[in-house]
Order: sequence, then C-alpha cells, then structure tokens
Amino acid sequence: MHKRVYEYPSHVPVHSGSFIVEFEDHQVHTHAENLNALSSVSVHKRFTKGFHGAVVATSKDLNPEMLAQVPGVKRIWRNRKHSLTTRKGKREITSPFLHQMTGVAQAMQEFGLDGTGVKIGIVDTGVDYNHPELGACWKTEGCPWQFGEDFIGDKYDSSSDNPIIEPNDTPMDCDGHGTHVSGIIGARGPQVQGVAPGATLGMYRIFSCPVDDTSYTDDAIILQGMTAAYEDGCDIISLSLGGGGWAEDPLAVLASKLVDEGVLVIAANGNEGYDGMLTSSSPAIGKGVISTILAGDDFSQSAILPDGKYRLRIAVLRPFGDAGNEDDFEMWDSDEITFGE
Repeated sequence: MHKRVYEYPSHVPVHSGSFIVEFEDHQVHTHAENLNALSSVSVHKRFTKGFHGAVVATSKDLNPEMLAQVPGVKRIWRNRKHSLTTRKGKREITSPFLHQMTGVAQAMQEFGLDGTGVKIGIVDTGVDYNHPELGACWKTEGCPWQFGEDFIGDKYDSSSDNPIIEPNDTPMDCDGHGTHVSGIIGARGPQVQGVAPGATLGMYRIFSCPVDDTSYTDDAIILQGMTAAYEDGCDIISLSLGGGGWAEDPLAVLASKLVDEGVLVIAANGNEGYDGMLTSSSPAIGKGVISTILAGDDFSQSAILPDGKYRLRIAVLRPFGDAGNEDDFEMWDSDEITFGE
C-alpha cells in the first residue's frame, strides 16, 4: 500500500517533533511497537477504533520519512495546531420564530421528533452542565449528559511543543463556545429549547481555557475526542470547529471513516470565507460529512452587483499547496452568468 508523508505549508502551525501516523490495518499494537523500536521515537497514544493509528513524539530534527519506512505505516501527518476565538455577542437571541424559520418546530409538532432515543456527541470546548437550561447535572439518573470526558485540562499551552495535558474529572467549559453549541442542540428549558431537547448528550472537551479570548488544541487531541464519541456509541457527532484543510488530512480522514461506520458527522465549514467563495474546512470536507454554514439576513460585508454579465474566476489550491504561491493553484473561468437582464 502506498505510503505518504503529508507536509503542511510553512504558514500552518504544527508541534515540532509530533506526528500522527495511520496504519495500513487494525494491528495497531504491533505497528506501534515497531515505531517504538526506533531511536528517538515514542508512541504517546494509540487509536484502535474508527482510526487505526498513533500519536508519535520524536526528536525535533527527525525526518518523517524514517517513520514511513516502518512496516505497517500508511500515512503520516505533522500534529497541526488549532485555535478558536470566542467573543461575547452584542445581542440577545430571543426571537420566538427561529424554530419556525428552520423547520424545527414542524419536525417537533407534526412528526414528534425531539431527539428522543438519539445519542449526540459534541466535540468542543466543554459544557457548563450546571446551567439550568442544560439539565444542571452530570451523568446522574435522568440527566441528559450521560457521556463524555475532558482530554486537555486547563494547563495546555499551544506555544510549547510539549504542552501539559492534565484532563479534569469532567469536561466543564471555561470558554463558552461548547456551552453555546450545547444549547443549540439540547437545551430543554425553562427559557430556551434546542433542536433536540430529548436527546442523550455527551461532551468531549478538546480545547484549552482561553487566553486573550482564544482557546487552543491540536489534531491529536481532536482525534481523541472524535474516537471517544464513536466508542461511546454516539449516533451523531457534532464538530463546531475546523480550518483550512483537505479530505486527506487526519481529521477529515477519521470523519469519513466514522461516516462509513454509520455515524452522522456534522462539522462547521469554518469562518474562512474571506479566503474564497469555495473555501472549505476540515473535517467538514471529509467524504460523507455534513458541512454546515450560517445563513441569515444580517451580513455586514454583503456586496450588491449591478445588472450585467459576469464570469467567476475559480481558483482551487492544490492539496497541501502554499496559498502564497500562485503556481500552486488550479484556475479556470465559469460559464457566463447574467443578472437582471
């Protein structure tokens, strides 16, 4: 089977000496021990379900091609860093018409669909499970929160190549983003109702506490949260995260594999619209993944085009190309589009 080392462009932040390795088959422990036998190589985490692979620490100057020569190794990626910036909104969302606008009210009232019997895993910054709208409980009888854990803790420092990871006993949110997402999905009153208030929920915390409104994580930690949600038997996995990437990067690869196993994976398409109309994010770009975006009528950067004839010039960056290098783009023009005539 073809082996390949995937290298990110120079502007993509990665942990030096940290790699994610995918194996050719399910013999994870055998292949991991082959890696451990190399000098200056240590296997830190093994994945045996959903994704067959490992997280590997090496000396900073190790050439990943050495890892690719180990029997059983299929693909190798550097451990990419991710950030999430959260800012407090200026408006309270109090509209009673939101569920009518999205069709949620119809699904509940006409078809009786409120999430009952469905297990939803949320991979995010954690959740304030003490919030009265979210059950005010954690893994007790009758509590919506029956699954989940913390994979990162409060001491993670993204600037370090060996960040401290000390998970807490529960995935309590110190950012707010995960609590916000949890409310959209599963809030059950008294004041707010989510789209699936009857669902059984799990929270898999994979982001650090914020520093200057920004929280951090990396591919290896996100993979742990995704695989844990899969192992817990979640029917749906929500990933309100992502960044510029390709269907060949590890998050998209795992998301696609989970879809093949029958899991409904829903991921944000990112906040990189300024990079181009057709820009997509990983893991949302994975095969079979449901990619979501925000749609509304309050866009401050809307553009009004006068009547006339137009062509779109489409530029697609080649996999793992450098966005700063024009030669790394495939470009073509669309058919002519007419507005107002």
